[in-house]
Amino acid sequence: MKDFNLIVTTQRGNERACVREFINMVSAVQGPEISLRRTRFPGLLLGRVDGDPVALCRSLSALAEGDPWGVRFVQRAIPIQVNVDADIGAIKEAVGAAAKDIPEGGSFKIEVTKRGSDLSSSEIIKESASMVQRRVNLEKPAYTVRVEIVDERAGIALLTDQDLLSVTKLQEKAMKESG
Repeated sequence: MKDFNLIVTTQRGNERACVREFINMVSAVQGPEISLRRTRFPGLLLGRVDGDPVALCRSLSALAEGDPWGVRFVQRAIPIQVNVDADIGAIKEAVGAAAKDIPEGGSFKIEVTKRGSDLSSSEIIKESASMVQRRVNLEKPAYTVRVEIVDERAGIALLTDQDLLSVTKLQEKAMKESG
């Protein structure tokens, strides 16, 4: 899937169950049409949604927060705003464009996840950070620029902590609140 705008992760071997569960979750929040496809990487699904993938992930996170233990197969859902060739120049430009939405005084960090790529994460971060004229904060940034590389494609998104679904974090939060 060359034009993905969503990444969904699960445990190795649970891909089919994850697809069913994720589609049911999207239906429960009356989300947009979605297609998911397995990749050559165990536990990694690429998706395409009609509409805003960030809004969808926020809705799914709110749904899962109500019963984080009821989500059995979906681990994370990461929205992607821009999809480019996995080339440092293209990634750098996309990060620069995305970072324009960081408000004056906002802080950021860049996270790179690579699957099937020989590109250097540190070089991607160094080159891309040069395009962002905001303060770096590696501990508690207001925004995270995610670079998700899958083979020959790179998905880029400017996100806050509320913009992605992390079932593990929701379960940890529920345990802290109950105990």
